Amino acid sequence: MELLSVEEEVELRKSLEFLKKLEIEIFYISTYEDIGIAEVKEYIKGQITAFGGPSGSGKSSLLNLIQSGKKLEVGATSKKNSRGRHTTKGTTLLPMLEGGWVIDTPGFSSIELPPIKDVTELSNLFPEFIEYRTCKYNNCIHINEPNCGVKDQLGLGIEQARYDFYIWCYNFYKLERWNKY
Repeated sequence: MELLSVEEEVELRKSLEFLKKLEIEIFYISTYEDIGIAEVKEYIKGQITAFGGPSGSGKSSLLNLIQSGKKLEVGATSKKNSRGRHTTKGTTLLPMLEGGWVIDTPGFSSIELPPIKDVTELSNLFPEFIEYRTCKYNNCIHINEPNCGVKDQLGLGIEQARYDFYIWCYNFYKLERWNKY
């Protein structure tokens, strides 16, 4: 969090608000200022938890604060392109002092989307759509159809950014994958 201005933090919290409706826990942390570390430790206590994310995002720095095992090597982000370097070379299972285990994983620079067979499967990956599927048509794909319950909830029960991501995924799969089958 120490990398954000007050305005950026407010915007970030607002943009991630939809995750609460999906019952996804959010932790706003700073390893430099010890913000949110105790909450993360309590949340994963007694569990087996894997930490994943882009290179240089602070996974190992966070793990150094919450686990009792060896201290992990951390690297600085590149000043040239502000990207992380691949410091973690392999997956490591580390014991937690309070019980449980954490897994440090190497960072990544990109992700590949999994195969999705059709628009129904894609739509099911957006659980916040479910309660608003009061569409006029049974085969509504929530894009161009009239009387779409999902589109009617934009800005109300469904965040515009989340819907925009659905549209992006739909176009990606339609153009890249579904046309191959």
